[in-house]
Amino acid sequence: MHKKESGAIMRTFYPDYEFNNLIAPIVCNEEYQKTKKITHHGMTRYDHMVRVAYYSYKITKFCHLNYKATTRGAVLHDFFLEDYSDKKAKILVNHPKIALANSLKYFELNDLEQDIIKTHMFPCGKTLPRYLESWIVNIVDDFACFFERSYVIKESMSVGFSMIVLLFLVFVKRW
Repeated sequence: MHKKESGAIMRTFYPDYEFNNLIAPIVCNEEYQKTKKITHHGMTRYDHMVRVAYYSYKITKFCHLNYKATTRGAVLHDFFLEDYSDKKAKILVNHPKIALANSLKYFELNDLEQDIIKTHMFPCGKTLPRYLESWIVNIVDDFACFFERSYVIKESMSVGFSMIVLLFLVFVKRW
């Protein structure tokens, strides 16, 4: 947990004090908070970015890499406010540039953090990652996307199946 300037407390699902303190200055930013209202892979863009940051943090810390910069870059990798549901292909390729420009408006970033943001969509984004940490975020982001989309599909199927069972029971009861 970390206190915001306004006195409110920032919380994440992840019970790691160091992780939460690393991301707090970013996730407490007023502009960043807007990502909580944008759908991304069937959840909020905020939750997606924090998930990618957390697992990237755990892996890079375990591997004795630059986990602090990795965490900051990962939590900013999709920091853009545009909804891309109607223009998927174009934004798929271009959003790393948009996220980097947006991140630089609000935060000072080192070379590693910038590389993480601009290369996290490789090979779709066509910019080859220069650092091992960038590759890790790229792979974690892919796994997170797969998990998030699978979860949404599973939940949709569960609701659909429940409706079919309910309709079947209503039908049987009327017979």
